[in-house]
Amino acid sequence: MLRSRLARAVSALIAAALVAGIAPAVPDLALGPVAISSSETTLAIHGSQDFALPPGTTHVAIHWPGHPDATVTAAFSADGRAFSEAETVELDEVGEARGDGESYGSVMGADGMRMVRIHALQPLSALSVLSLNTARSDAAVIGLGARTAGVTTIPGIISRSAWGADESLRFDGAGDELWEREYYPLQKLVVHHTAGRNSDPDPAATVRAIYYYHAVKQGWGDIGYQYLIDEAGRVYEGRHSRDYWRGAIPTSDNPAGLVVTGGQARLYNSGNMGIALLGTFTSQAPTAAARASLVKMLAWAAATHGINPTGSGTYVNPVTGLTRKTPNIAGHRDYNATGCPGGTLYSLLPAIRKEVASQINPWPGQAYNPARTITFAAGTYVGRRFSATGSIISSKSYTLTKASGAPTNQRSSVPNQTGNWYYVTAGVWAGYWIREAPGMTLSGDVPAPPPVEVFDTARPLSLAPGTYLGRKFNTYGVVTASKSYEAGSGAVAWTTQMSGIPRQGGSWYYITVGPLEGYWIPASAGTSLGDPPPPAPPPLATYDPPRKLVLAPGKYVGRRFSQYGVTAATKTYILAAASSAPVSMKSTIVNQSGAWYFVTAGVWEGYWIKESTGTTLAPP
Repeated sequence: MLRSRLARAVSALIAAALVAGIAPAVPDLALGPVAISSSETTLAIHGSQDFALPPGTTHVAIHWPGHPDATVTAAFSADGRAFSEAETVELDEVGEARGDGESYGSVMGADGMRMVRIHALQPLSALSVLSLNTARSDAAVIGLGARTAGVTTIPGIISRSAWGADESLRFDGAGDELWEREYYPLQKLVVHHTAGRNSDPDPAATVRAIYYYHAVKQGWGDIGYQYLIDEAGRVYEGRHSRDYWRGAIPTSDNPAGLVVTGGQARLYNSGNMGIALLGTFTSQAPTAAARASLVKMLAWAAATHGINPTGSGTYVNPVTGLTRKTPNIAGHRDYNATGCPGGTLYSLLPAIRKEVASQINPWPGQAYNPARTITFAAGTYVGRRFSATGSIISSKSYTLTKASGAPTNQRSSVPNQTGNWYYVTAGVWAGYWIREAPGMTLSGDVPAPPPVEVFDTARPLSLAPGTYLGRKFNTYGVVTASKSYEAGSGAVAWTTQMSGIPRQGGSWYYITVGPLEGYWIPASAGTSLGDPPPPAPPPLATYDPPRKLVLAPGKYVGRRFSQYGVTAATKTYILAAASSAPVSMKSTIVNQSGAWYFVTAGVWEGYWIKESTGTTLAPP
């Protein structure tokens, strides 16, 4: 029922000629985060080995330590008897960028499959099959691909909330982002393919699988690409840049126009933007729709950041100073030793660069994000399409018998034409320009952004016993969702910012962990913001080079901590025999008892192990 209602809503939106009185024309059909279930099996392998897949598996990802040149194939079976033709497991390029010694295969579709047969030509001591269920029980209709042409405003993008991103994957147990965002001026654009399946029946589910694989399994804390594009030309928001009020098209930029750093080209990520096409394009070209959306995204980014799409130059990593001369629109293989974005797609890049250059609109004007509404008085209006020099390509006349409206994302002058023109994004004149004239008014301006205080690290928000109502808002401060929570004694939530909300009174806290995660709650007498985290205690000792911590047989729990000393992650391991781990530091931890050792490699790499009767620091 919900699916049919959403389908009717989207169909009505697309089919509508002109809709009177609305502001943004692009809906955010968010149904909330999709919970992803996962399981993993690890075995030593040489030759063939069958792995059973849990019921409901939609995707698998295969990985193993070392041996990036190993030849590994996978064949799937729906009944455990008949198997598909074996396909080579391509390495996930973002996994390569991680550089942690693990060989991560790309995400593979496995809908309806019960078993996968893995074959390795060389011995692998620990090959793991990660099974994921990323299906949405009642899938949202997420609309069409980008349809505009000839302008360089950003095309429509499916937001993270619309494709079902579980934002909790980005945070630790205390509400801090696992991958702190950094922003730099954009220098280059990088084209990728995900090396997954073509003819994907559920690309949004694949985006969720890639997100989980990058954020959780590979330990990035988010997806590595800034944008992804499916075969229908739909563009998906990738790496989280900032919170957008609904109605605005999400981008990878911060308010200052700097681009969030992704994880898509090892050693060259800062100041680079990665756009990935879903699928494999080693011997197959992208669909026309995917290519068109890629060109639109590249044109928008190049125009916005002043990049010559047909030029080349030296990239300079703003963090490390590392340099590399590349085309301004490059393939991943221009930066790293990889086959990405596939031979066929890579061979198309010279033509794509020219298409991008032809789509950049140099006309002076103003872009609107979110879109605004042109309100028309009754009368006859003529929409026009223009060449880059302002020559009329086509015209469309329409008579309105009563006042109506249409969304616009740009107001501009046009070469060799008089007056100013509005670019219409939906309705009768979708893709046409309408000249500004008496009887037309522009409405739907977005309220000024409210003052925001962002906390460097998530801070505890104490909640007095009582009922709290969390809310989500659209661009205009209208409530789009509510959630009630009954707090008992000692309830604590974690918040990353305090802000005003357009057309709402008072200040509001944004909750990142807990029952009200993703909602705003008002600052009130029942809320009390905790102090910033105390400074970290000085280490009791540091070891350079690392020293060996000897562990007697037994059970050990490694922990990661927030700056408040709250446990952010644990890793438990039972040692059947004495073992050891290299450690670089011994320290106390805020709000924790005893002394702790920081492990630099092995099972507990990046974790703290508490000093106990079972631990002994070996001599230097």
